[in-house]
Amino acid sequence: MFDQTIDPIDSCGCGDIGYLTTRTIPIDLVHGVGRIDNVPVYHCRSTACQEFTLPSIVSRRLEEIADEMEKLQATETMYTWESHQGWSADLIRRTDEQTHLQAFTLQFGSREYADAHIVLIVPGQAIFFQSTLEDTEYYLLRYEAESRTDGIWFSFLKFYYEEPELTYEDFLEWSEDGHLKEIGLITLDEVEDTLIDEFGDWE
Repeated sequence: MFDQTIDPIDSCGCGDIGYLTTRTIPIDLVHGVGRIDNVPVYHCRSTACQEFTLPSIVSRRLEEIADEMEKLQATETMYTWESHQGWSADLIRRTDEQTHLQAFTLQFGSREYADAHIVLIVPGQAIFFQSTLEDTEYYLLRYEAESRTDGIWFSFLKFYYEEPELTYEDFLEWSEDGHLKEIGLITLDEVEDTLIDEFGDWE
């Protein structure tokens, strides 16, 4: 399953700070020009900027996807992390779910809420929010892979963190001591409304 992480901030192709988001990428194929939807890229958020930067791990995966498209003579496809060839139906279902989660979490890269901003995204796994009202107050929306009910579920958690910078590796070590308070367990369909209720509208 998906275990790759991509930094939420790097540089845009124009040289400014680039924030992780997704976009459709044209790609040259032997049989013509194709397109790949939902590709993770870094972009500066300026509507006038047409530049972007691909994370290196994404560039390598695009080459594999292009090879698959040429074998199938396809001109359009959706970005995924793994090839489906030879997989069981259950594994394909779980991988498609994970791809959906990657796209869902990455779309938050360009969002700012009235009372919180996003400080870290772990694609397909977690989104970290920092309160704009209190610097040490954080929230975590975390995918719950082991949920025993159907559908995609997230835990919504709150915690206080005193360190100047939040990294995922430090957070995992720090959180082992039980500093998290669960606000609730919510479905994918409830996420948008829950975040707006908690933080206000987003831009």
